[in-house]
Amino acid sequence: MSDSVSAQVARRVEHLPERAFLRTSEFGGPRGPVDSALSRLTRNDALVRIRPGLYWKGTPTPIGMSLPRTREIGIALGGPGSGPADVAAANMLGLTTQVPATVSIAVPGRTPTAYAGLRFTQRPVGRLVNSLTPWEVAVLEVLRAGPMVTESGMDDLAYTTVRLVRDGRARMKEIAAAAAGEPHRLARKRWMDLCASHPELARAAPACPRRSG
Repeated sequence: MSDSVSAQVARRVEHLPERAFLRTSEFGGPRGPVDSALSRLTRNDALVRIRPGLYWKGTPTPIGMSLPRTREIGIALGGPGSGPADVAAANMLGLTTQVPATVSIAVPGRTPTAYAGLRFTQRPVGRLVNSLTPWEVAVLEVLRAGPMVTESGMDDLAYTTVRLVRDGRARMKEIAAAAAGEPHRLARKRWMDLCASHPELARAAPACPRRSG
């Protein structure tokens, strides 16, 4: 049985695209043979072990397999509905060139155990329920953090959000609903201000709040 499990794991890794994570939980059957197969692939430089149960398939290079960015590790550890926060969110959206020494990751619900170079912060579990993408989370987190994490104020966030939707990396309906329901009061206000100030954003987001008068 170990041989069949080993072959299954090897095929899965072979067909996995480069720059992708792999979890032990993705495989059925006995845990022991799966762990053994993944450990063997790690020794053969086909995978990189991030932490127990989480592996990475990078791009082969002359000096070994490429490693994931700290932000990518954080999002993988945080799970669905997670994304960058604070300066890391602004950097991912191209709103700042600053690269934080410690990357903040917003996680819906319970946060993972500590990992070097990462700081996890708890956010509403609705982000998990609604399957928000890291790009959508980044928009919400810049709304929370405000202009202090950007290099050009908040205006560029509106144009960036519209561009993300056009590129298929974010969904305007989900962003608008999550922003309107943010427990962070200033995040809600900033979203309303952006909708009021940027017609393009308001047109793209039917749920965008309008100010009366």
